[in-house]
Amino acid sequence: MSTLLKEISTDNLTFDINSSQQFATVMFTRDEDKQVVLITIFKDGKINQLEGNNKYNPSKRRSSSCVYVREENDNAVIKICTIQHKGTTLLEIHKVTSDELNYLFGETL
Repeated sequence: MSTLLKEISTDNLTFDINSSQQFATVMFTRDEDKQVVLITIFKDGKINQLEGNNKYNPSKRRSSSCVYVREENDNAVIKICTIQHKGTTLLEIHKVTSDELNYLFGETL
């Protein structure tokens, strides 16, 4: 049986909350402090991999996973990320730029 560790309030979010649609999951696999990261993209029933820079990995030193979500009312994109840091699992939410969408998926906002 799972136990709720922490309930997060949406009051502190700095973006509008609208109806959302998940469209991709991305894994950033990186050995600690390496320059290159293996990026695995799960989108549209396909899996694509590429070696790239670490620019869009929310973890600056290690691996992470992100669920990319499109906000339906304003077409904004956010990513909900799971990161390991010094034995602690962090959950972060980030806005996604057009540059990141283009780099990972070949699309823009």
